[in-house]
Amino acid sequence: MNCGAIAISSIALLAAAVHAADVVPPPSAQVTVVAERPGPRLWRVSSEHGTLWILGTQTPLPQHMKWRSAEVEAAIAASDEVLGAYSVSLRTTGLQPIEPQSLRRALPKKVYRRWIAMRDRYIDPRLDTEQLLPAAAALFLQAGAYEHAGLTSTDDVWRSIHGLARLYGVPVRRQQFEVERESHEKISQRESREAGVRFLVQTMDRLEADLAMSSRRANAWADGDLATLMQLAPSDESYAAAFARSWPFLSDEEVARIIRNEDTRLAANFERALNRNRTTFAALPIYLLTKRGGALSILAAAGYRVERPEDREG
Repeated sequence: MNCGAIAISSIALLAAAVHAADVVPPPSAQVTVVAERPGPRLWRVSSEHGTLWILGTQTPLPQHMKWRSAEVEAAIAASDEVLGAYSVSLRTTGLQPIEPQSLRRALPKKVYRRWIAMRDRYIDPRLDTEQLLPAAAALFLQAGAYEHAGLTSTDDVWRSIHGLARLYGVPVRRQQFEVERESHEKISQRESREAGVRFLVQTMDRLEADLAMSSRRANAWADGDLATLMQLAPSDESYAAAFARSWPFLSDEEVARIIRNEDTRLAANFERALNRNRTTFAALPIYLLTKRGGALSILAAAGYRVERPEDREG
């Protein structure tokens, strides 16, 4: 039986979060990101048993950014455990792999010409992109455009978290899971390919506006400007949803169900940490922290006290 694996990450599944789960801690306990920009303040979830501190993360960030957050360092130093980056891989069984097809063949002629123009502007010409699936081409294009704009998707924030955990001797608990789903072939190869093409077109349509917004968002994160981050969070959520709908052989209804299930799983993970530890540290993309019906909403509905950074000011 053939099977395919589709990466789903940080529940809602922006591709950048996949990289966070694969970060290798630095070889030394010394944290090298030491300098001027503080990043945002922390969310707090609490019960009579324990406290969970959560850093809202953001991708991309300014290249070569140096930051130091005294609040993050103090929270990790006081923690019994750090929760690693949350990721879920979805393994589908009972389907045939998508037949390989060059982008020239997969894309309509006008879309292909547009892709070539943007590829030549933003992607390293040494990279062979012709055999990429359309959704993968979209992610390559986005990453290249970020680099062109002085932004990076490499997650130095997670490297810093791992470094601080090592420095203070705090264990890191992995949060990587796999969900298996049997395919009933509801979505054809053609429909799957068309979903990837739509995602590439959406990425090209919004790329210039996204670059300006991403630069604004990246600097807001570095300066701890939570108001701006909250204002811009819906854009991240909409792009994550568009990416999720590009996954092969999954209907929109299946995607929505998987995301709901993973919101519930993450909330349960946080609840177990609150019962297991006096103090726990975690990090999650900001748009997931503010998401209606997301993990923090589930915990609040269950009676946990959920405080945003502004709730604790003054």
